[in-house]
Amino acid sequence: MGTTLAIRGATARGPFDPLFWKDLNRLESCLARFPFGIPNSWYVVAYSHELAPGELRKLAYFDRELVLFRGEGGEVAVLDAFCPHLGAHLGVGGRVVEETLRCPFHGWRWGRDGVCREIPYAKRIPASARIDAFPVVERNGMIFVWYHADGEAPSFEIPIVSGWDEPGWLASWLTWEWTVKTHPQEMAENGIDWPHFDRVHQMPVPDDRSCEFREGSFLWQVGGTKPLTHLEGEDQLTMHGENWGLGFSWLRQAGNYDTVVATGLTPIDGETTHVRMGVIARIGDVAEADVREEIRTYMAEHAVFAEQDFAIWENKKFRARPGLCEEDGPIADYRRWAAQFYSPSTAMRTGASS
Repeated sequence: MGTTLAIRGATARGPFDPLFWKDLNRLESCLARFPFGIPNSWYVVAYSHELAPGELRKLAYFDRELVLFRGEGGEVAVLDAFCPHLGAHLGVGGRVVEETLRCPFHGWRWGRDGVCREIPYAKRIPASARIDAFPVVERNGMIFVWYHADGEAPSFEIPIVSGWDEPGWLASWLTWEWTVKTHPQEMAENGIDWPHFDRVHQMPVPDDRSCEFREGSFLWQVGGTKPLTHLEGEDQLTMHGENWGLGFSWLRQAGNYDTVVATGLTPIDGETTHVRMGVIARIGDVAEADVREEIRTYMAEHAVFAEQDFAIWENKKFRARPGLCEEDGPIADYRRWAAQFYSPSTAMRTGASS
């Protein structure tokens, strides 16, 4: 997918003309740090245990306000936050009634599909009485919402994570959360940026590494030695991961423990991401209460691994035409893969033609 450069006063030049790069830099200086828009993907908006039947909560994702609720029967829904009647915020004073959300202003009740189910003082419900409703799936102990810039249906499904809800594993996620001033595409690119492992994470560039790009997902593997910061010594790691869209990934990590790390990258806006990291571990026949905190301490190392990138992510700027060398890893391939998650209406774009 190519990118057309339209710059006032610029003539048509090719990449071998030094002035081409000057024109490109002029273009990039006028754009946001991450000129992508919000990718079309599934995103984690809560852990399942955080929302009981009959509860609701306000959300701020995708550069808009939303409301999440669980009906009395247990099903989950996400709606636009503002009632289409006269604009009241459904998350401020709204109530769950059976399988609907009731507006605090005039009592209009909205179903999980966005259709108005009741107007308490009206003889009939207008056919146009609808509110934006988002596709939702509850899987792996998480609540996922599908976002698409043009409102299209999901193009892929979130898989069942290995180890989740299986005997001999932790029964619930150990969790970490951060808000980071960056974009999900930038964060996911890190996984195949091999040379930064040494500079940022003090981990030798892994010799054991591979990746495979597919429609809707990519698979990757790395192996190497990581020094420990919370514990003594080193950890010999092998990680097999899957990224699904630009909002969710999970990896199986074999080291001192056999663990699964599931990460949600949910855009608050075009330059801010809510990161959730959940961890489960194989514990065999050991009582969960006896090892849970020990595993949390061990996996705090993985949290440190993530945090080591934050300062760079929050202060870098996307380069649509990066000056890559052969050893930089499959960054251009990754960006071509990422391009599938953007609508024509939202992109500069992703640098997919790098």
